Amino acid sequence: MNLFNLIGKIKDVNKGQIYNIFSTEGMLRIIAWYVTPIFYYTKCSANIVSLIALLIGILSSFTLILFGKEFIFYGILIFILSIIVDHCDGNIARLLNKPTFFGRFMDGLFDIVVLISVQAALIYILIMDESLSTGPGVLIISLISLASTPIQHLIYDRYSAYARWISEEHALTIAPTLRKEVSFAFVDVLNDLQIIFLLLMAFFDIFIFIYFLINLISSIILISFHLRYAHKYMNVYAHNHREKHLQKNK
Repeated sequence: MNLFNLIGKIKDVNKGQIYNIFSTEGMLRIIAWYVTPIFYYTKCSANIVSLIALLIGILSSFTLILFGKEFIFYGILIFILSIIVDHCDGNIARLLNKPTFFGRFMDGLFDIVVLISVQAALIYILIMDESLSTGPGVLIISLISLASTPIQHLIYDRYSAYARWISEEHALTIAPTLRKEVSFAFVDVLNDLQIIFLLLMAFFDIFIFIYFLINLISSIILISFHLRYAHKYMNVYAHNHREKHLQKNK
């Protein structure tokens, strides 16, 4: 398959993906369309691409930790590259028609590892760099923001898993994502601002704190959304699956 046909096919297999084309996520996904052929022609599987994205993300955090504030811009560029490559694994899976739940599980896990490692590296810079005037309030909010990242993803994953489970058990149609339930326009704007402040923090120290503040606000909004809709849709009877399992084994 030649390059132009391949890119056309990549666009076709991504038509059903939900994202705001005018957001930074949409922009990075579009860039990933043109990076994906590298992995397709080198016969990389989707899981290998996920692993490459993980390694690039870890390289980003090591760059930040080892070289400090002077290399923040380069460390963040490497982080953004890892996001672009991370979008390529789904493209490869859809191109080859080989999407798996294991692949999705590992992809989500790697995303959290990369994001937390980069955020931890930024907090390390805040603590270790004496040229940064950071009071205890800045560090406390930044640490709370860091803690909110895995909590946010945990709640999202549990909501998705239980939505599918309840839908199967009670013949309901609870969507595993809230994208069709509520507008994520404000959250998308916050995500856009996070990327912008990540790039600008190399020039203005205060943007490191602003990035963590926006991340915390975004996490609070997303956690609130999922708790609200979990209460709305998941107040249904839960069968005793342990009892069913024991009966099957008798």
